[in-house]
Amino acid sequence: MTAGLSPLFADLVRQTIRNPQGAARRLIALDPPMEARWIGLFLVTILALLITRVAILTMPTGTEPQFFAMLAHPWLGIPLQAGSMVVMAAGIAGGGRIFGGTGRFADALLLVVWLQVMLTLLQAVQFFALLILPPLGALIAFAAIGVFLWFLVHFTAALHDFTNLPLVFFGLLVGFVTLVVALAVLLMLLGVSPPVEAV
Repeated sequence: MTAGLSPLFADLVRQTIRNPQGAARRLIALDPPMEARWIGLFLVTILALLITRVAILTMPTGTEPQFFAMLAHPWLGIPLQAGSMVVMAAGIAGGGRIFGGTGRFADALLLVVWLQVMLTLLQAVQFFALLILPPLGALIAFAAIGVFLWFLVHFTAALHDFTNLPLVFFGLLVGFVTLVVALAVLLMLLGVSPPVEAV
């Protein structure tokens, strides 16, 4: 069974890069059980946490950003990242339905988990690039923002059968502003504040 999953995983990665909407529809058509979607969420969160912790080890002590360090903390990073993905999936599903979409939360969760898988793979590439050629790693980090938005717009369009990609992007932008505000409030409640440099 594992041998059969490996080619499927590699093929989905390739298809996501070439045709993200086709890959999203293929994932939805696979229709894994809800338990598998939650397990996938947990596993990809753990994987992202491990890569973040390894990346921090390469930084000089005390120079890592506070938020970055928090994401690498097992008792804070896991619930924060997992919670963010659940909120994102709920926002994509609910927001799309407001505009006439038909996507379900379960499928939105599946696509958000797969999006995180793709970003984690990119993060691993960035980590090795930083070790070999630091300027290339910084460039990959910058490009990751565009890759994230590109995949998210196409995944959302595939989820709700939308065809107007600029409108989808605008809707996601509004949703992200709302999510950022909510996360800022959450961080304040957790006692995490941005560092203030002395003048």
